[in-house]
Amino acid sequence: MERLDLKYKRHVFVCINERDEGESCGKKEGHDILRILREHVNSNGLVGVFNITKTKCLGHCNFGPTLAIYPEGIIYRKVTLEDTKEIIEKYLTI
Repeated sequence: MERLDLKYKRHVFVCINERDEGESCGKKEGHDILRILREHVNSNGLVGVFNITKTKCLGHCNFGPTLAIYPEGIIYRKVTLEDTKEIIEKYLTI
C-alpha cells in the first residue's frame, strides 16, 4: 500500500452518472461541467491546489447535474453551464 498526503485546498466531485431510465447528471450537462472546471484548473496552473474528480451517483439524480465540494461538504444540485462561472469564482480561485 502506498499513501499520498495530498493537501488540496478544495476537492470538487462532479457527477456524470448516466442512468438507463429517468433523469441523470450525465444525460444533462454533467460532462460539460466537468470539462469546464478541469480546463479552468489546468489552464490556470492550479493542479495540486484544486482537484476536480468525475464520479457516479451522488444521490440526487432527479436534481442533476450535481456537484459535491469539500472540505465544506456542500452539495449543489441543478447546476447549469452558466453556474460554472460562479463555482469557479467562489471555490476555485486563490
